Amino acid sequence: MRRILFLMLLLTTPMLAQMPDYPVDDDRSSGIPDEPKPELQFIGYMFNRFATTNVAPTNELLRGQIIGRLFGANTTTTVDETAMYGATRFVPLFVYRPSILDGAAVFRSLLKVDMTWGDANYGVGNNTGGGISGGTVNIQTLMANVELRPAETWNVVVGLQRLFDNVRDPNVNTLWTNQTSSNRLMFWGTQGVGVSSYMQLSPVTQARLAYYQLYENQIQVDDDVVLWMADAETRVHPQWEVGGSAWYVRDRGAGSGGVSVLGQGFNSSLANYNGAARLQLDNPKYAADVFWLGLNTAYNREFASGRWWGSALAMANIGTIDTLGPNETSAKRVDIFGLTGHGSLYYKFGQTRNDRVGIEALYTSGDPDGALDGTYNGVVTGNTWGSPVGIYSSHRAFLLFPDAQVINRYYSAVHDISNLGYGTSALFLNYFNDLVPNKFSMKLGAAAALSNEEPALGGSFIGYEVNAEFTYTYAVFLNFGLHMAYMVPGDFYDSAFVRTSDTRPDDPWVVFATIAWLMF
Repeated sequence: MRRILFLMLLLTTPMLAQMPDYPVDDDRSSGIPDEPKPELQFIGYMFNRFATTNVAPTNELLRGQIIGRLFGANTTTTVDETAMYGATRFVPLFVYRPSILDGAAVFRSLLKVDMTWGDANYGVGNNTGGGISGGTVNIQTLMANVELRPAETWNVVVGLQRLFDNVRDPNVNTLWTNQTSSNRLMFWGTQGVGVSSYMQLSPVTQARLAYYQLYENQIQVDDDVVLWMADAETRVHPQWEVGGSAWYVRDRGAGSGGVSVLGQGFNSSLANYNGAARLQLDNPKYAADVFWLGLNTAYNREFASGRWWGSALAMANIGTIDTLGPNETSAKRVDIFGLTGHGSLYYKFGQTRNDRVGIEALYTSGDPDGALDGTYNGVVTGNTWGSPVGIYSSHRAFLLFPDAQVINRYYSAVHDISNLGYGTSALFLNYFNDLVPNKFSMKLGAAAALSNEEPALGGSFIGYEVNAEFTYTYAVFLNFGLHMAYMVPGDFYDSAFVRTSDTRPDDPWVVFATIAWLMF
C-alpha cells in the first residue's frame, strides 16, 4: 500500500507542477505588507455549557464522556431525576509561518481540553480534570501537520489533519462552510493522519486528493484500514456550483484495533455504539472494499448574491465484504449498495444571514436484516471505524439528530445517518431572526424522522422534536446563548432491539446555556 501511495505522489507531482498560477489567497503574492506578519499565530476557542436535562447514562462507568446513540449502547435514557452539569472546552490552534520560508511551509497544531465541572482531579485521561485543584493530564492532540505550498494554486498537507468530506481546504474555510456545503460532514468529519492536496485547478474549479491511514495494526502484515479520497467542484454559473466525490476504504483490519474495548469495523460494538449498522458476519475476520460515489450542487451558497440558497447531494455506497476462512481464503461475500439523498432550501427575508427560514430533507436507504441475506442495502459512514466521525449537524436539531454545541455529552436519537442500518427519512424546519441585527438573534425549529425499515416488534416513527434558542453577541466573537429542546419518541422504540432499557423511554428534554468565545 505504501508503494502505491508513493507511486501516486510521483505521478501526480509533475502534473501539479504544470498548473497555472491563478490568483489565490497566498502571502507570497501580496507584495510587501504594511507590517510583517507574526511568525507564530494563536487562535483559541473557549466554550462553556451549563445544562439541565432528564437524560443520563445508567452505567456508572460512563459518567464522563458520553458519545453515541441516545437510548443505545451508551446506556443513555430518560430518568425520573433532573440532571444538571457544567462543562468547559478549550481549543488552542497554533500556526507557525517562518518568514525565512516566505510561505512555502506552515506548521499547524490543534489541541483540546474538555472537562465536566467537578468530575476528577490528579489523574491522567481525556475529557476529565474539572475536580478541585485540577492537576489532570488531559490535553488531546487533534492536529499536528505541515502544509507545503510549492505553488500558489496547490498545497500538500502531511501529518495529523482534519479529515472532512469536503473539497475545500479546512485550514482556510470555516466549520460553518463545511457543515453547509459538499457532503455536510455526514460521512467524514474528524481528524486523521495522512497526505492531502488541495488544488485550485482554475479560477472556478477546485479539487482535493487525499490518503489517510485509519488504522495500522502490525506493520509487517497487510491488516490496515486506509481511506482514499478524490473530490472536485466547479462553478458552472456565477450562482451555481456542481461537484463530485469518489472515496474508497480498503479494510483489512478484521476488527483489530479501534476505540477502547469497542473495536472498529462492520462487526464491532463501535458501530452499534455510534448508531451505525453492526453487521452480523459468519466470521469476525473479514476483508472489505467500500466505495462512495456522489454528486452535489448548490445555488447561491451562503446568500452570496441573492435571497435564495439551495443545495442537494446524492451519494451511493457500493462495496463487498468477504469473511475469511482458514488460510485467509474468502468464505462468504456480502454485497453493499446504499443510497443517501439530501436537499435544503433557505430564504433570507432580512438584512443579515440570521434573518432566514429553511427546510432540509434527508433520506438514507435501509436494510431490515443487515447482511443476513448476503446483501446490505443501508448506508456506510466513517462512524463504522471511529467515533465521532460522521457529524451531520446543519439541521440544527438538538436531540433527534446530533447537535454540535456539546462538550462531553454528544448523543442523539439518530446519531448516524444510517440509523442502525434501517435508514431514515427526516424533515427539518427552522426559522431564524436577528431581533437586533448582529446583536441578538433567535431560532425556532422542528424536526421529525421515520425509519425506512422497521425493527422487530417496533414501528417506523422515530420521533419528533421542537426546539428554540436565543443568542446574544456581547462582544466581537463572544456570544451568550440559551437553548432548549423537547423530543417525543415514536413507536420505533417499542422494539427492545433498539434500546437498552427495559421499557420505552419517556420524552427527553434539555435546556442549556452557553458561553462561546473565539479568540484572535
